[in-house]
Amino acid sequence: MVKDDFIKELGYLGVTTRLKRISDALMHDGRRMYNALGIDIEPNWFVIFELLKAHGPLGVTEIAERIRMAHPSVITIVNKMIEAGYLVSGKDDQDSRKRVLALSDRSMKMLPKYEKIWKEGEQVMIELLESHDALGFISSLEEKLFSKGFKERMLEKIES
Repeated sequence: MVKDDFIKELGYLGVTTRLKRISDALMHDGRRMYNALGIDIEPNWFVIFELLKAHGPLGVTEIAERIRMAHPSVITIVNKMIEAGYLVSGKDDQDSRKRVLALSDRSMKMLPKYEKIWKEGEQVMIELLESHDALGFISSLEEKLFSKGFKERMLEKIES
């Protein structure tokens, strides 16, 4: 473990960087874990698998709205999933201009194995975060940021 951590020394000014490095560490470890298991998926794909399993075929815009991610980020993820054979793209029944995405046969075959891994991943996260109301904290932070963003809050402070 590193003795000096400048980002921690920054206190609240370092929060964004600390959250990012935690996210990066979890994503990198997830990739290494999938690689060690011989699985060809990315850690951030699970949410698309689960969303489409629960709600059926959806358009990219609907996916982005439901998971509250930027449209370009969702496009990047789903294009990789299509390339890997986990999603199929088709036309919407109501609007032929609209592309809808659905889980492929390969996804449906692999989901039981992946869901078993994700269930264990959930247990690891519970262990890592035990005795902390991490989900409550994250929900509160999201609620505050989505009601009034950082930029708006900062401009109010600077302009007053």
